[in-house]
Formats: sequence, structure tokens, C-alpha cells
Amino acid sequence: MSHTSRLVVAASLLTLAASATITPYTPADGSTFTLLPEPQRKIMAFSTYDERLAALKADHDKPHDDRYYGKDRDSKWRISEPLVLRWRADAGEKGPWKIVLATKPDLSDGVAYWLESSSANARKLDDKKTVRYKWTVPRPNLKLGQTYYWKVWSDIKCKDYSCGSTLNGPCACGKAKKAHESSVASFTTDAQPPRWIAIEGRTKNIRDLGGWKTRDGRRVKQGLVFRGQGLNDNSVNGDAKGANRLMVEDIALFTQTLGVKTDLDLRSGRELADMKQSPLGAGVKLIHHPSSAYNGIFKKNPDELSSSGMKTMAENFRVFCDEKNYPIYFHCIGGADRTGSLAYVLNGILGVDKHDLDVDWEATFYPSLPELEKGYNGPTYWRREQYFDEGFAKYGDANSSWNDRIELYLLDCGVTKEEIAKFRSIMLE
Repeated sequence: MSHTSRLVVAASLLTLAASATITPYTPADGSTFTLLPEPQRKIMAFSTYDERLAALKADHDKPHDDRYYGKDRDSKWRISEPLVLRWRADAGEKGPWKIVLATKPDLSDGVAYWLESSSANARKLDDKKTVRYKWTVPRPNLKLGQTYYWKVWSDIKCKDYSCGSTLNGPCACGKAKKAHESSVASFTTDAQPPRWIAIEGRTKNIRDLGGWKTRDGRRVKQGLVFRGQGLNDNSVNGDAKGANRLMVEDIALFTQTLGVKTDLDLRSGRELADMKQSPLGAGVKLIHHPSSAYNGIFKKNPDELSSSGMKTMAENFRVFCDEKNYPIYFHCIGGADRTGSLAYVLNGILGVDKHDLDVDWEATFYPSLPELEKGYNGPTYWRREQYFDEGFAKYGDANSSWNDRIELYLLDCGVTKEEIAKFRSIMLE
């Protein structure tokens, strides 16, 4: 090859490198990403409990393959839709990849993910140069109604691993490939609660208390209070604490990403046994308040079978009146009954309407409800939410809103108006 030919080839390669592009295309730039799977959204949209129960029962009576609500139980309930990122490499660029997902346009608060070439699913298009890649972000735990920004880099590997080069700095040895990068793309998440939180370990049914609209047009803040199942198993004998349910990365998620400072455990003393420290570590304050559920929260003088009641509800509420305790994770063992009863009161006093309070409690059980399950005496079994209906209905009068009745209940528990105002000032946007 002549000297002139070599110059032409070199110029062509430089032109190709200059024009090489990586284009993010899903989620589409400026689009809305719906976090809550369609079956959850549809069942929660029914106005009444009877409508939701009838829809679920009719669905359960269908052959399994014809079911809508009951299909894919583990993949469509108590979770958010997976965030799948897709990008196009127009000039054959390939990994290793760096992907940053952030809430600021300059990506300064972003989380970086590093992928080997094989980690992103690739598909060549007909022109043989353009390659489409897709990758599912592991447990992104996105907020509701939040705009996110993301960007992709490729060819970031340096031939000399000892030079200490980084993507955002010069290559110390000069042997690194030129990094190709995409533009910054954005998407906004839909604002429909609940916001589910996914972890690696065995604790499930985790969600943010926030995201719900209130009757005065405000919204409950996200990222301050989380509810879910126990972080460890119940004691099997009442003497030794149960096994931890968390993986190492889960503890980092709770304490670093979510920033949890307080573990409010609603279980009985026998369930906790000798546990003196939160499974999240010594840096998280453990508060143990054995608590009741349903009709038990309305008892002023609990009996031996119900060791707590209104007094404990007041004690629990005061945990949320101290800003030093935030963010807070509260739970029993299943995150359904004791946890659900406290969550109902907390969001109720913040002004979340009755429909949303009800469906948030029910979300633990979808695509079923306790009345539909064997062992609960069938559909004639006492509806758990009926305890709330009857208990709070005793407060106020015909002109009182449901939220007013819950406030009167809390005042009857011994909570003060000042404490209620403090909680609202912390939790409402």
C-alpha cells in the first residue's frame, strides 16, 4: 500500500471514529415510564371493596391459563415493572459499558453500572454495523413521579490495567481506547403508588409509605418511611433470635441508599427472643413495640391475648414525630396485619383518602384477598378492613371525614395535636 493510500485509509478511520454514535432509545427521551404493572393498576382502580373482591373471585374461578389477575403471581405483584434500557451503537461500538442513572441532568448524583460486553443483550441489524443492546437495571427502586437521566459509554477499557486510567480522566499510559459516549436521555416515572422496593434477600412486601395524594392536594413524601416484612425470621423457640433474611447488598441498600436510621419492630417478645440489635447493624436504632392489629388497635385495656392497643399506637406514632429517627423502616413478620394497621393510621392522619388506604392495605394480598383463600373460612370470613370501618366510625359524626375520624382516634390514644402537626410537617410535601 502506498503512502498516499495509507493516508486515505487513516483519514477514513478518523472520520468513522468521529461519527461513531451511541443512541439511547428506550425509555424514549422525555417519555413516561409506568412503574406499577397493569394488573395492579387495574384492580386498584375499582371504586369499592366489593368490586375488587368480585373481580378477583371471578378471575380465580377461571382456568389458570385464562386468568388475568391471578396469572404470573410472583412477577406482577408486590413489585415494580423492570427498568430495561436499550441503546443503539451505529458504528459497531461495543463494551465494556458504563451506564449512569441519575436524577440530575449533569449526572452528578448518578449511580454507575459497569458491564462486560456479554452482560448486555446484543442484536445486529441488517446493515451489519448497527447493533442494538438492552440491559435490565438490577433493583433500581425508582421513585414515583421522578425524572431520571441516563447515559452510556463504551470502549472504556485500557490495555494497561496498571495505569489507573478512568473514564472521566486522561489515560495515564496513552494506551486506552477512545471512549465513545451517548447523549443524555431522560424519562419520568408515573406517580401511581405504591412504590415497591426490591432487595436480594428473603424479606418481601417492602414499599414506601409515601407517594399517595392527600385530600388537600398535597402528597406524602417518599424516601422517609418504609414498611415491609421482618428483616429476620421469628424465633423458633422464643429463646434464640431467628435467622437473618438479608444479603450483604441488602444491608447496604437499607442503610446507604435508603438511609434507614430506625428499625421499628412490631413483633412480640417471643418472636424476637434475645434480639438486641437490628439486622441492619449497630448503626441502626432498634425500637421494639409489641403491637396489635385490626380491632386490637382500638382496645384501651388490652387483655392477655392482645398485649397492646391504643397505648402502643401512641408510642408507635411518637417514633414518627422525632426527625432524628428518619428514615424509618417498620414491620412485623409478614408486613400485612400489624404493619398494615399502623400504615393505615399513618397515611390516614396525613389525609390519604379511604379508597387509597384500603387498596394499600389490600396490596399485600393481591391477586387474592384473605376472604378468597382456603383456611379463612371462605368469602363469609370477617373482612379485615371491616375492623377499621367499625373502629374509626365510632369517632366523629355524620359531618366528619374519614381522616377526621382517624385524627380523633389518635387523640383518644393520647397523641397530642402538636405531635400530629409535627408528623404532618415532616411527611407532607
